[in-house]
Amino acid sequence: MTTRMMRRFKSAPLRAMLGGVLVVGLALAVVRPAAAAGEAAGTAAGSFLSIGNGASALSMAGATLASGNDLAAAAWNPASLARLSALQFSLTHAPLPGGATQEWFAAGGRMGGGETRWALQTLFQRESGIEGRDASNNPTGSLSASDLAVGARLAHRLGNRVDVGVGGEWVHESLASSSGSGFAFDAGLRGEAGPFGIAVAARHLGGGMSYNGVRYDLPAVVAAGASWTDAAHGVRVNADFESPTHYFQTVRVGGEWMWKGQLALRAGYRSELGGTSTERLSGPTFGLGTGVGTMWLDYGFALNGADGSGQHRIGLTFSPGAAARDAVEARPTLAPAPKRAPVRVSTRAPEPEPKRAPAPPNRSDAKPVERDLAPSAPVPTPGPMPALPPAPAPVAPPAPEVAPTPEPSAPAPAPAKPEERPTSVVLANGETLADLARRWDTSVPAIMMLNNLVSERVRPGTRLKLPPSSRR
Repeated sequence: MTTRMMRRFKSAPLRAMLGGVLVVGLALAVVRPAAAAGEAAGTAAGSFLSIGNGASALSMAGATLASGNDLAAAAWNPASLARLSALQFSLTHAPLPGGATQEWFAAGGRMGGGETRWALQTLFQRESGIEGRDASNNPTGSLSASDLAVGARLAHRLGNRVDVGVGGEWVHESLASSSGSGFAFDAGLRGEAGPFGIAVAARHLGGGMSYNGVRYDLPAVVAAGASWTDAAHGVRVNADFESPTHYFQTVRVGGEWMWKGQLALRAGYRSELGGTSTERLSGPTFGLGTGVGTMWLDYGFALNGADGSGQHRIGLTFSPGAAARDAVEARPTLAPAPKRAPVRVSTRAPEPEPKRAPAPPNRSDAKPVERDLAPSAPVPTPGPMPALPPAPAPVAPPAPEVAPTPEPSAPAPAPAKPEERPTSVVLANGETLADLARRWDTSVPAIMMLNNLVSERVRPGTRLKLPPSSRR
């Protein structure tokens, strides 16, 4: 393990995240009944809740606890709702074996400008042609059943690494003239450290359904998962472990490869532990997704290992929140006029130039000065005294030349320091995802996948997480 990875695992936020995951996991384990799931298999009401929702999640065998980023993933782990980037609507249709059909609809988005997200979802399943029999096993005719679940969820981001989510759902079942209803809770916690993610979640926890005064448990599930994501190449891999209270334990493994943010190829495998070969629903899963603009279409298929049958899922996701955000970003803005530098007018009078002293006059025409020497003692008178030569005329010194004052030269620019690679950047005005990709040696799909974006148009001022360099 490298020194950099060791620093990550020793960081305070990661320790807090791991501690939170451990606390939630222990709490869920305490709440979970101690009875073996195999002994209680098939004894819970509301069994339609165990099928799972979302075509994208099903195509990866439902392994999406630690890396999901849409409404379908939030149905498996409420904490995944915190990764929703904008208002979104999702619809899934599933034809089930035996002529039953299942419809799932969800809507969710951001609450204001904060880090809290909301979601509402509805699950409806209808099955007809059920053969009814009395206590003596005599046929009583054909029956029909309808099931309904309505839920709400909230999720919040704690910093940049930890997400928490909670939710509740009302469940109703109707079979011929009998019906029952109940309420259950969901909870989840999710965190990440670099390319790795971990999560724990609980679905239909503590819930029950009452039929004519008789209470039956709902199929609660406690699950944990881990993921690895390579945002630069559009790859993510998940592994989940589920422990239902009224069914067999399950291991789910799945992955996705995203190509240029426009095509997703998915595959997975689920394996139920325990039970006979006719009871187990183990088998591979496949699927793909594609989209243009704010529309995205998903298809998933799960093969049942027992009888060779399978489940098909078709999902459609619409993100009008992304379209509204793009419209705001495309709106032209007037750039402010550049400020002019203030002109300073000096009221100070200019200093007078210093006056130069006039040069002394030329004394070439001056008469020689005769000296009158009075003798102190009588001396013989010599001949006439010769005249003194004229004093040389003083020459005025030349005016000193004023050398021009050299202008101060601008200091040489310091060599630019190499720009350190941050973990996140803020998109500047006029900057695009392509500009960020060229600047930081990465790709636009990598940035979009890491930040859960459905469009390349991002509002200036948005903080984006930065994928690793593609040169590594």
